[in-house]
Amino acid sequence: MEREPLSAEAEALWLRLWEIWQDNDEDDVILDSYRLSDIEADIPSLEGRIKTALAYLQRARYVQYRTGVGDDGIEPVLYDVYEPR
Repeated sequence: MEREPLSAEAEALWLRLWEIWQDNDEDDVILDSYRLSDIEADIPSLEGRIKTALAYLQRARYVQYRTGVGDDGIEPVLYDVYEPR
C-alpha cells in the first residue's frame, strides 16, 4: 500500500495515535475532547486543527476512524492505526 508522505506534525499525530491504540490493546479508542486536547498539548501546531489532521491521516491511509456519539456529542472513534514502518 502506497501512502502519501506526511508533514512533521501529521507524523507526530500518527505516532501518538499508534501509542494510544497499542495501550488500548488495539481496541477501538474514543478520541473525546479530553484526549484530543491532550494530543493538542503534545503537538501544539495541531491546536484547533486535530480533526482535520485525523481526516487527512484517514484519507492518506494511515488510520481508520469512524464518528460516534459520546458524552460531548459526536466524537471520532479510532478503530485502526496502520503500523509505522
